[in-house]
Amino acid sequence: MRTRSPPSPRLALLLLVTFLAAPAAEAASLRDLVVLSGPVVRLSDLFDDAGPNAERVLGPAPQPGGRITVPARQLAAIAHQFGVAWQPASNDDQVVLERPARSLARTEIIDALRGALTEAGAGPDCAIALNSVATPPVAADGALHPTVERIDFDAASSHFTAMLGFAAPGMTTRHIDVSGHAWPMVDVPVAALPIAAGSRIQTGDLRIEHMRRDQIPGDTVRDPGEAEGMMLRHAAIAGRPIPRADLARPPLVQRGLPVRVTLDQPGISMVVQGQALQDGMLGAVVRVVNPLSHAVVDAEVTGPQMARVLPGSVPEVPPNTNGLSGGMMGAGMVSLPLGGQP
Repeated sequence: MRTRSPPSPRLALLLLVTFLAAPAAEAASLRDLVVLSGPVVRLSDLFDDAGPNAERVLGPAPQPGGRITVPARQLAAIAHQFGVAWQPASNDDQVVLERPARSLARTEIIDALRGALTEAGAGPDCAIALNSVATPPVAADGALHPTVERIDFDAASSHFTAMLGFAAPGMTTRHIDVSGHAWPMVDVPVAALPIAAGSRIQTGDLRIEHMRRDQIPGDTVRDPGEAEGMMLRHAAIAGRPIPRADLARPPLVQRGLPVRVTLDQPGISMVVQGQALQDGMLGAVVRVVNPLSHAVVDAEVTGPQMARVLPGSVPEVPPNTNGLSGGMMGAGMVSLPLGGQP
């Protein structure tokens, strides 16, 4: 009968090393600091190579911005319960789990408020401005949908107060109080470019701007038709509304332009051409000069570049170089210092 010889010492050592190394290759390793990407803690968050139960949910994650520490004894119990090949090397073994957080953005609050403010009468395109608000941390790993649970809006002052609630998976519902203003937007004509004082406003001088109602002075031009053809008392700034008080009707008679002057007095009636020395509205008295004789007379404005010599007006006539001066030229006739043809 043949007997099996014992393995050589070299082979025995090799078998022992292989036996001891095999479990080590299958053993799980502990993770130290874990940044969670969801609202729950899984077995794989504690151990690498956690085995077939790696995706098993162990419990909720900490609140956003929080952390929890899992000590060695608890880790050992979890490993034993779920068949993870791991044993603590010392009581100092632990895993720290962190839940990242971010601040709730003001734009998220404004987006949530817009619908409620529209229903409250602020208008769908109202300009919303929040007062300072302390926003609690929220989960950085998931979508957040704030909801308006209460809102009060005063249309006269455009002021509002509201309470918002918001929650995300794995996060308890929180509430914040906010306040601010929601200004309705209106279309208003503004100066397209700087316009000098004394200029007459033309169609191309204006453009329509969508502006907050609170940024528009009370007595402001609201329709381009109000300003077109009018003159500016003060310069207009580009992009700014035009106060009605800055508008003036252009004079019917403008200084430096020709004026059709009527002389209608007993014994004579004629129309002559003069030049206005002053601007004048309807009914105003302006001085008119005859460009040929340089005589000046007072005349009442009767229409666009039209005037009539006032009864009893005495013309101012400069000395005549040939020694002649205006005067009586015949019975019932008066010399016309303005000259011209009837």
